[in-house]
Amino acid sequence: MTAISKSAWNKGRVVGKKPPLTPDQIALIRLLLRQEHALRDLALFNVALDTSFRGSDLVRLRVSDVATPAGIREIVEIRQKKTATRNIRPVQARLSSNTRESLRTYLSASEKPLHSWLFTGQGVRWSHTHLSESQLWRLFKSWLEKARLDPSLYGLHSLRRTFPTYIYQQTGNLRAAQLLLGHASIESTKEYIGTEQAEALEIARKYHL
Repeated sequence: MTAISKSAWNKGRVVGKKPPLTPDQIALIRLLLRQEHALRDLALFNVALDTSFRGSDLVRLRVSDVATPAGIREIVEIRQKKTATRNIRPVQARLSSNTRESLRTYLSASEKPLHSWLFTGQGVRWSHTHLSESQLWRLFKSWLEKARLDPSLYGLHSLRRTFPTYIYQQTGNLRAAQLLLGHASIESTKEYIGTEQAEALEIARKYHL
């Protein structure tokens, strides 16, 4: 009986953890979105970085989650959709002044009411429907391509992983990264941002044969 050869499931794919974005890559994507006057995309990119929310939570934000009649909130608080039954504590995130300004500009231009979805499709047909996770990925992919970055190397978890990883690299405070990600276990945070791998590479950089 002749065996049927099958291609490996990961042939041609980059597998493993997707890396976070670097500060230079972030600055470049922001610059490109500003140049295009892409108000929604710039606000979405900034909120994604500041909050470290999962894609499923990010696309379901409502205007009232980030704004009040008095202005843009500095602290955003949500209950995570994926872990709501296991972790009842809400997750908080702080929006930077730049992110608040991009939200202010976007909401002023779009005139969205407080009860509406924050990030919707463009055009009348899609203006009342929140983005899907697949749409979010396509947007992120387009930003990467504009910045001449290979989309196959990144995923939506790259956005979620970026800020906590940066905080940990700068401060060594793993607990802060855990709170930002809303993980119940600090071991999950260690695994998620790859602290042991990062530390091993840093040691290898200092000590070599």
